[in-house]
Formats: sequence, structure tokens, C-alpha cells
Amino acid sequence: MIIAAIAMTTSGCASSLPRLSFAVEQRILRETTLDDMPEGSAEAGDGVVRIIRGGDSPGRCSGALVGSRHVMTAAHCISKRDGHRELTLEPIDAGDLHVELGGGYLPWGRVGVRYVRACDGYAGDIEHDLAVLVLSKPVASEVITFELGWDVPTEAAVYELSGFGSTTKPKPIPETSWSVISVERHVYRGPVVSATDDLLMVELPGRPGDSGGPIIDTTTGRLVSVVSHGRTGDDWSSSGDAMPLVGGPRLYTCKRAIDDAFGR
Repeated sequence: MIIAAIAMTTSGCASSLPRLSFAVEQRILRETTLDDMPEGSAEAGDGVVRIIRGGDSPGRCSGALVGSRHVMTAAHCISKRDGHRELTLEPIDAGDLHVELGGGYLPWGRVGVRYVRACDGYAGDIEHDLAVLVLSKPVASEVITFELGWDVPTEAAVYELSGFGSTTKPKPIPETSWSVISVERHVYRGPVVSATDDLLMVELPGRPGDSGGPIIDTTTGRLVSVVSHGRTGDDWSSSGDAMPLVGGPRLYTCKRAIDDAFGR
């Protein structure tokens, strides 16, 4: 989600209502229009994106552009919530999703989603927790997208996680219906802990909102998995196991869904 700076003025002991600066108001107004991706705005790393859920299941995740019209993320990121805010296995309508580009507090572009394809066999498990989104229009040509890596990782591999996770709670912008989180795109690196035919575990610190973010082989630069579940050392220190871990599915497990999405 986006960040806005709030300017406050005071007069004596009384203070006026907090208001957005004119520049931020105009930026937010422009970003409410989907499919707005101006040329010349992309920077290195903008292949890692935010995924914003609307409708009855609001929230945010991370994702990665794996083509000019395709974003890879976790299947649980595009699953509806029930009345108790628990995940279901029903995918969110494509119209209730959009993707934001840019690694800073404010995205420079927003684009809608026209099709959602979750991995076959997904039942809330890590091994099938992958989905591909088909965008309503191609992203700007200068945005560098990720190639896919299908090979089994070696134990000596070092992988990289990039995403928009944060433990900060959203704060409302006064006089608007917007909520914001002060988050910029971040990068972590760590070694492979284990790899099977279906599952990859890497020693990386995941945060809420990193779900769906790409796990990248630093040797090849290819995307080999997406974040499904994670834990931080702080979360698990009381158990005596302080190793931060991130787990995600091997791409080959979901090849049928990936191929289907790329054909649309």
C-alpha cells in the first residue's frame, strides 16, 4: 500500500485538522485510476511489486513480474477470507486485485488484473502455494522482469528475498478512506536450508506482507520460488530455535498452472 506524508499546522493552543499536502493529494488521485504506468519511471528492482486486495478481503502481498503481463505470487495471497477472516480456497475475483509498481513509499504505477490462476491441488499447503496473475495491460517496457529457474537448488546456493513485508499496522489518512504503511521494498539474503522436489526452505527473515515475494537464485538471477510461509528469529526465540526461515513451493510442482497463465 502507499505512503503519504501528512502536514499539520498549529495556531496557538488549537490545531487545525491534519491535511494532505497538495502534491500527495494529486498523487493519490492519479493512482486511483488503474492501468496508469507512465514511461520512464521504472528503476532497478521494480520487477518486485505490491499486490493489493480489495473487495471483501482487503490486504496486501508481494509478487514478481515474470513477463510483461504476468505476476507470480502465493496462492494464499489471492484467496478469499471468510466472516472470521480465515483463509478459504476460493480465489478472489480478478477485478478485486491490482498491482502497484515502484519500490518507494508511493508507487509510480498501478495496473489491474484480468485473470487469476492458482496452482492445481492447492489446499492451504506450502507445496502448492503459488498463483499467476494476468495483468490488464503490459507493464512499461523498461521494467526488468524475472526469468524462471526450474533446477533443483544446491545446498551451497545463496538466495535472495525481495518484498514489502512489515510488522507495522496500517494507519488511516485523516479525511480519507485510505490506510497507509511506511514500507519500502527490501532485500534479504541467506543460504538454502533444504530442497526437495516440491519444497524449498531458505534461511531468510520473512515479514507479514512478504508473502508471494520472489525467492531469487543470486547466481543466475532467476526466480525459483515465492514466499509461502516464514518465521523470524524473534518469533521463535522462546522455543530455542532462532533460525529465521522462509518456505515456498518449487516451480515445477505448479508448471501446469504457470503454462496455462502464460497462454492467456
